[in-house]
Amino acid sequence: MLLTLGLESCNDWLTLKPESELILDDYWQSEGQAQAVLTACYRGLTSDDVMNRMLLWGELRSDNVTVGLSTPGTDVLNILNVNITPSNGYCQWAPIYHIINNCNTFLYYAPGVLKKDPNFTAGKLHAMESEALTIRALCYFYLVRTYKDVPWIDTPSIDDTQNYSVAKSTERVVLDHIINDLVAAQTYARTDYGTAAENKGRITANMVNSLLADVYLWDQQYANCVTICNKVLADTKLKLVNADLMFYNVFYLGNSTESIFELQFDDVVQRNNATRNNYGIGFGTGGYILGSLSFPVYLEKTPYSPFNFSMGGGVESSTDVRYSDFIIQPNDKNSLQEMYYIYKYVGIQRTENGTYSSYPLRTTSPNWIVYRLSDVMLMKAEALTQLDGSANLREALNLVNTTYTRANPTSSALDSTVYNSKGIMEQLVLRERQRELLFEGKRWFDLMRLARRTNSASPILTYVSRKLTGTQYTKMSIMDALYLPVPQSDIDINPKLEQNPFYDDKKTQTSN
Repeated sequence: MLLTLGLESCNDWLTLKPESELILDDYWQSEGQAQAVLTACYRGLTSDDVMNRMLLWGELRSDNVTVGLSTPGTDVLNILNVNITPSNGYCQWAPIYHIINNCNTFLYYAPGVLKKDPNFTAGKLHAMESEALTIRALCYFYLVRTYKDVPWIDTPSIDDTQNYSVAKSTERVVLDHIINDLVAAQTYARTDYGTAAENKGRITANMVNSLLADVYLWDQQYANCVTICNKVLADTKLKLVNADLMFYNVFYLGNSTESIFELQFDDVVQRNNATRNNYGIGFGTGGYILGSLSFPVYLEKTPYSPFNFSMGGGVESSTDVRYSDFIIQPNDKNSLQEMYYIYKYVGIQRTENGTYSSYPLRTTSPNWIVYRLSDVMLMKAEALTQLDGSANLREALNLVNTTYTRANPTSSALDSTVYNSKGIMEQLVLRERQRELLFEGKRWFDLMRLARRTNSASPILTYVSRKLTGTQYTKMSIMDALYLPVPQSDIDINPKLEQNPFYDDKKTQTSN
């Protein structure tokens, strides 16, 4: 059997060079070879196919984005228009399963290296296993949130005598496996690799716990979510960046003090084409060259905007730096070409230029942030809100105020006499997560958690209905339609796979 991986063999895990096809039995001889396969797992996360899915699965169907001035690809446009079929390219899950197979391969073969390389210790092996388990868990978490029921595969594809027809596992089974893997990963996860790029770009104990907290939040295990969030928040090395430096340090330079885990990119070895193509890529002869997505006009300073929300006689976020920094405002707002472009991830730092703002664009690829400190703070706030009770609600508001006052340094903190019930706090946390994590691939999954609590699509429609037509609205009113279909190409070759209910022409669709 030949194993084709992005295998690498150098001390620097970020600059390793791929080797050619290798005979499995001859390959697993040294620590360096084991590290090379683990590196391939990381590299898989930065591939265009995977990055596009992490971005688009988390944003495309939400209220954060709509069609920009450039023409998106057919598959992107069809998802935006709620015209989703099993043949859509972005319904393909193969790029994610490729990483899972790399992780499975490492977990299967790496223990055998202990007997062959005396320098490869059990401690090193367990630490690397923690990384592989967490990367695999992250991949499955994207799959289970996007498709619900998916095949759980934890053995590598190494033998042509294997049975590759695998049925879907239930969401419950997959979530339990993810949780078990992350609990196991906690034991040996490292806290420090010695450099900023590795501490932010490799799996650490904080990354393991951030992902586990997110899984608990999705699974409605709110007390467990709070407990795990507290482990991350106890790390005093994690600190929010001040408002005036937030954009530059967090999103331009990357690997900031508030970062927990981010995928590392550059313009030489690995480019982040997903943000460049979907959000924007720079200036051309005709001005700003757009990606395929933009910020919906109806969310700009209207009653629907998270940056102009009236509450208790006041207005939230009317001077929010996240509004001025994350979105490019058109200078001529009466123009027929009025469009609110996405600036986060494609810019350097907004600067004031008289009565207008200037938005200089980067020439290098940005890192993609998977988790950062404010995300964990707001996960804990959401879990506390669901637990309810006056003490929990007060603590949740304090957490929201931490990120809110950072971004609104000239405004007062939000008043506990106004935000004083579970329902009000639930909506506040959702708005604050939208403001804080805008365009970071989080919004659709935040809305999905809202729908899952009531087992109804109605809460999502409250937010996305303004960008839908009547037919689109009808489709998204069905709970099963909120998940993507199983790829048709996989169903064609795997007789054990069943299509997700909404997309199965053989079954009668029923509205929840």
